[in-house]
Amino acid sequence: MNPIPNKGFNAVITAINEIIKTKNLTAGDKLPSERYLSENLNISRSSVREALRALEMLGVIETRRGEGTYITEMDNNQFMEMIAGYVITTETQQAEISEFIHIIETIASVQNDDTRELAEAIESRNTILFRVWKLLKQFEKTYDVEE
Repeated sequence: MNPIPNKGFNAVITAINEIIKTKNLTAGDKLPSERYLSENLNISRSSVREALRALEMLGVIETRRGEGTYITEMDNNQFMEMIAGYVITTETQQAEISEFIHIIETIASVQNDDTRELAEAIESRNTILFRVWKLLKQFEKTYDVEE
């Protein structure tokens, strides 16, 4: 890993994101140690600790005392509930979310030549459309929006 010219907190966040992407890490995988990050990024351990604490507060990672730092399962993240209150502020927005969820689910259930590819993308659970649908479902659950 090359030292990053942008020092401090932001550099650590960027480096951790890059490590997750390049090593294809997923929930449950262990991140490199504070010492490793500090030495390889040429950044103080206090900056590394600050970045790790911020990621932990967001629910991206969890630190297990004496074991290390691990990536968490974002699907059950309470951060969604916290941010939903700032992102979705009106009943109109809540209704739009419900309507969009309904559209995605309708497309996924229709199996004709025009929508088959989109339906398969939604059902594959490995696409951005699936993740958007899942995120919207979490927002909907937060607000108990009825269809």
